[in-house]
Amino acid sequence: MGAIAQLAARPFPFCRPERIVADVQISAGWMHSGYPIMCHLESVQELINEAGIRSSGVWGPIHELGHNQQRQEWEFPPHTTEATCNLWSVYVHETVLGIPRARAHPALSPPEREKRIKTHLGKGAPLHDWNVWTALETYLQLQEAFGWEPFTQLFAEYQTLSGIPKDKDGKMNLWVKKFSEKVQKNLAPFFEAWGWPVQKEVANSLACLPEWQENPMRVHTHPQE
Repeated sequence: MGAIAQLAARPFPFCRPERIVADVQISAGWMHSGYPIMCHLESVQELINEAGIRSSGVWGPIHELGHNQQRQEWEFPPHTTEATCNLWSVYVHETVLGIPRARAHPALSPPEREKRIKTHLGKGAPLHDWNVWTALETYLQLQEAFGWEPFTQLFAEYQTLSGIPKDKDGKMNLWVKKFSEKVQKNLAPFFEAWGWPVQKEVANSLACLPEWQENPMRVHTHPQE
């Protein structure tokens, strides 16, 4: 739980413990977030098998704990609802359990990740298809380039930030601007490659920052360079 709080930039211990309750019937899905997190009885062994957790991981419960850390200020539903919560799954598996992301979930194997990028771009990077694992890939590319620190810093900053737009496009553009400023790179072309609706004034405001030469999307959008 300390790692959950650390990534979320929240004080630890929490003011109340997170609870997971197993039952014969729950309101939705295999597990769902909330207070308490709910799961089926079949999941109990996964939750109490420490040896299994340390060797193979425990993606589902951490995914739900991640849901409980999501905040509307930096969430872009419906696209990121089932995506950004998985940042916590990746973070806990790698920093606590020592399980790399490629082994933490089959969807994060390098071939699967590459296939999703090509599929998304092959469709023209439509925003309506940017969700779940495809949306997570955008965040993973940023994390692999800049580490976890920009995320924790932004999650902390958003807790006291005022004037946050209410509309999805406005919130997405604020994230583009804030992340670019945090890492001191112009990330507008990167987000545009993913199909984000980057506003012209935001792109212009970031043009003074250094170009992100290592932009991992460039190999897909400009293969001849």
